[in-house]
Amino acid sequence: MYETCYCQNSLIILYICELRNVIPCQARDDKEKIIMFDKKEESKILADLQVLGLSDKEAKVYTSLLKLGEVGSSKIIKEAELHGQYVYQALGSLEKRGLVQHVIKNGRKKFSAKNPKVLTRLIDQQKVIAENVTSKLQEMMVLPPDQRFEVFQGIDSYIAHEFEMLERAPESSELLVIGGTGDRFNETMGERLGEYASLQVKKNIRVRYIGSEGQRTAMPQLHGGRKLFEARYLPGLFTGQVNTNVWPDSLGFNIFGEPVTRFTIWNPVVAGSYRQFFETLWKIAKQ
Repeated sequence: MYETCYCQNSLIILYICELRNVIPCQARDDKEKIIMFDKKEESKILADLQVLGLSDKEAKVYTSLLKLGEVGSSKIIKEAELHGQYVYQALGSLEKRGLVQHVIKNGRKKFSAKNPKVLTRLIDQQKVIAENVTSKLQEMMVLPPDQRFEVFQGIDSYIAHEFEMLERAPESSELLVIGGTGDRFNETMGERLGEYASLQVKKNIRVRYIGSEGQRTAMPQLHGGRKLFEARYLPGLFTGQVNTNVWPDSLGFNIFGEPVTRFTIWNPVVAGSYRQFFETLWKIAKQ
């Protein structure tokens, strides 16, 4: 997955190790090993930095500096493979963010990357801003007294909403699911499925699932080790791409198409009606 090379600047090793949560190798001949990631891994790092708020060019310049150490702009331009104008702009904005610093040596600017832990402080600042903005927006928002209807489209939006529903659900409550062979919940949640299941167990939330008979064979592999999860099956039913989630105060319809889409109705009365419908099906479904 990666290869190793040598670099005398041990600070760079620490920076990249902290960024990727790896442990630096032992010193050899007074030089330190530095881990170099392949293109796929570097692309993932660049993408993650953009999620954290850096532009594409800022991410390339920052990671280049992590590898180069204290250097002049010409070496950054070569490493980042960017036009000089873009590199200078990125350096300026990264300095404002506190991710890059420079010193003057022999009349020339030398740039270096600051510890990647600065990113954590930036995220904490963004979280505070987001909480303040959310509070203000909620004061502005006018909602119907009894019902709200929301649409969430795309994988990221869908996953965020699933976690929101789980986090706001009362402890020891219950989620009722009417699924089918087109159910792609596990696939859609991807790497975050384990995190979701852990939070469900932590809050002691039980899941009851009604699926089609065609799911019986695959269900142990998909959910066999999942705690607080029980499934029953109805022959010949629910073979489409839509499944239904019934929470205590809301009803959700998941369409596992392209893109994945979630419709949520916030209405305890409607949710209660579907709960009764679910219980009727549960009684006639087979274990």
